[in-house]
Amino acid sequence: MKPFESLHKQALKKLHSEKNKPLFEKILALVEPHADDIVMYFYRELLSHEKAVRFLNHELVKNRLRITLAKWLCTSLQYQETDKDLDKNYLYQREIGKIHARIDLPMSLVDYGMGLLKLQVALVLKASNLERDELADAIILSGQILDLALSVIDESYEHDLMINEKNAESLKMHVASQNLAFDYSKLCTSLSEWMRNLLLLIAKNKYDSCMQGAIRYSNFGLWVAHKAHLFLAGKKELPLLVLQLNNIDEDMRLLSGYLLEENTNLIKETLSRLNGHISTTIWILNCLANDTIEEENGRDPLTHLFNRRYLETVMRHETRYSLENGILFGCVMIDIDFFKNINDTYGHDNGDRVLLQLAETLTQQVRAGDFVFRLGGEEFLIILADVQIGAIKTIAEKIRAEVEKFEFRLSNNISLAVTISVGTAIHDGHPDFKNTIKLADEALYKAKKSGRNKVIAAKQYANV
Repeated sequence: MKPFESLHKQALKKLHSEKNKPLFEKILALVEPHADDIVMYFYRELLSHEKAVRFLNHELVKNRLRITLAKWLCTSLQYQETDKDLDKNYLYQREIGKIHARIDLPMSLVDYGMGLLKLQVALVLKASNLERDELADAIILSGQILDLALSVIDESYEHDLMINEKNAESLKMHVASQNLAFDYSKLCTSLSEWMRNLLLLIAKNKYDSCMQGAIRYSNFGLWVAHKAHLFLAGKKELPLLVLQLNNIDEDMRLLSGYLLEENTNLIKETLSRLNGHISTTIWILNCLANDTIEEENGRDPLTHLFNRRYLETVMRHETRYSLENGILFGCVMIDIDFFKNINDTYGHDNGDRVLLQLAETLTQQVRAGDFVFRLGGEEFLIILADVQIGAIKTIAEKIRAEVEKFEFRLSNNISLAVTISVGTAIHDGHPDFKNTIKLADEALYKAKKSGRNKVIAAKQYANV
């Protein structure tokens, strides 16, 4: 048993003594009828603070908060008869801490909210007909119980954040460099093509078209927004790449005005600067490629895709980026149809060949800013960065169709047709990223149950 765990359990056991049982029962009997009012006061007060709106203003949170928080309050104040009950209560509080860490809820808000709850509980007890001494004991006991619950939540929160930070560091340090080097090469090519297309459009006087090719929506721009901060955190190259991206953006803004004015000299000067920014960026990417050392930790050994180890780190980053910038991302959950039959009929070696070829096919279908994971077995997950609501099912359908027409090659020159079932969901603003994965997984289940080889999109709130 860990030191903190032992300390918390001992404190819980001491408070839940047989002597305190009657007082626990009186506290719960007095508080439970007012639980909903206490929760609504808590909710109104927190929503008056700008920091809390991001976490509490989602429709799903609104609908569930009253029920779940009222349940938590009553459960925390309920007398625990046995050691088994105490263990269950302890694990319940730890799970609350994990949820807070998962949605990146600042602990300052949790502490402030707990103060609101303690005050309201004390006021409910004060308004009762308890005798003076018993009232004092009830307020002290309820405060101790809620403080201890907060302590368990805090400890769990910090532990979960520490694990995620370690994984984030590991993701940065141990990402497979052979693939990263290939990514850098693709990004260099992408930047060269972007500049070449810009010059071609200007030469053809297609000014409107060249202004539509914003660098932030190119492969390079998406990579910087969604992957560079994960892979290059702490590296000197990261701010340099962000600076170049901003420089290109600014010069494109200036170029737009000069093209409208047909100011030839300023157009030439701006294009020369743009070319310099592109060249500098390509040089930085080439330096990164040369410095990268191959590491496979955090990658699936068969497909070289990311495994579950870094899923939470990536999802945290995408959720935070989405909430801060108002940009949506989506989850595409994929399962190979009848994969067990493939293993049973052709053997596990050929099953591995199918998995490897599918991984390659999926990787070819996504952009530089997207992520592809193998979750285990025949299940894969694609995180689509910066995707519109109506586009995710179209993208998923294109992937499904590409897999369906692909000729999978097995040993002994055997070819095989393979299909996939797909479930999609858009991150709808809910601060807990697991909600989005859950919705995509449920949609996948429906796709498999309704005939397979199809795409089902999760039904979500209209305000996505």
